[in-house]
Amino acid sequence: MIRVGKFSSVLFLLLVVFTGLLPFAVPQICQEALREGLVLCGGPLLLSLFPFLVVSSLLIQCPAGERLAVPFRPVVRLIGLDNHCAARVLMIGFLGGFAPAASAAAEAVRTGQMTAEEADALLLACVCSGPSFVILTVGRYLLGSTELGICLFVSQILAGYLSAAVLFRLHPCRNAGTPAEPQSFPTPRLDQILASATQTYLKLCGFVLYFRMLAAGAGAIFPQAVETIAAILLEVCAGCSASAGIGFWGSALCCASLSVQGLSVLLQIRTICPVEMTLRPLYQARLLHLPLSLAFFYLLMPAGEQDVFRTLRPWVVLMNRVPTDCALLVFAACCVAASALTSAARQINNDITS
Repeated sequence: MIRVGKFSSVLFLLLVVFTGLLPFAVPQICQEALREGLVLCGGPLLLSLFPFLVVSSLLIQCPAGERLAVPFRPVVRLIGLDNHCAARVLMIGFLGGFAPAASAAAEAVRTGQMTAEEADALLLACVCSGPSFVILTVGRYLLGSTELGICLFVSQILAGYLSAAVLFRLHPCRNAGTPAEPQSFPTPRLDQILASATQTYLKLCGFVLYFRMLAAGAGAIFPQAVETIAAILLEVCAGCSASAGIGFWGSALCCASLSVQGLSVLLQIRTICPVEMTLRPLYQARLLHLPLSLAFFYLLMPAGEQDVFRTLRPWVVLMNRVPTDCALLVFAACCVAASALTSAARQINNDITS
């Protein structure tokens, strides 16, 4: 424990030095990164995030929101939970991405509709980027293909659901299906919801600006490969922007960036969620989510997207896709294998405890 504390102290000291020297070492690059971050926060991010922060609070506090989340109840049961509020949180994550989902999960824990342990397990399936960002910004704008954006979005959603189901069966909640009794709250006030959503959005923008500046500074000091890796590990928007220009590996690196989500997203979720939620399952799930999302992406990527790989010569044809029925068969085989592995792991655990 002492060694971990010393390592953290050294890491924070290096971060302090790097952050303090960066504006003096490359002021123009830092200024440009912050300007781009402000444009992002005042444009695409504002449209794709702020309305869903308001919607998440309204849906969680409004009992009628359960009717809209009915299509997501089978997915919640597939993951292993049995909670109607969990379906609403899952729907919010599907439509709005990680920040509204984390906000909804935190509100559900605060109002007693979910336990902190259930919310931790559910967040594994909710930490993803919203469809507007993935399909429009990453797909259409960065990669030049809306179809690729749809494949990226579906891949990260499927990987999130599958990783949540696997990890829940390896580490089931002790009190799953029996959340605390919901408390009676007065009718939600719109002014409080808007004020809370505004404060949350401003906090998230601060994370985006800071980590974009760090990623840009690393790119100015280190080689391009280090710049891309640093951008992927630090901030998802910068990671996708840096990955899209790689060429042949651009779409795969964008998929990896959307899977990792970056340190910025993990810290944003930590800021939104209450201290009762440990988020340890979320950190473990990212290691499983990455290979699953890449596998789904290459199975779903449509034929004829060779134009995205602009570095290849025109006469090179990529033999890279399987038919849809074969892809579904492989997905079913993966589900069967995951079920068999979890059953075997549970049996081994029972043998050890007995």
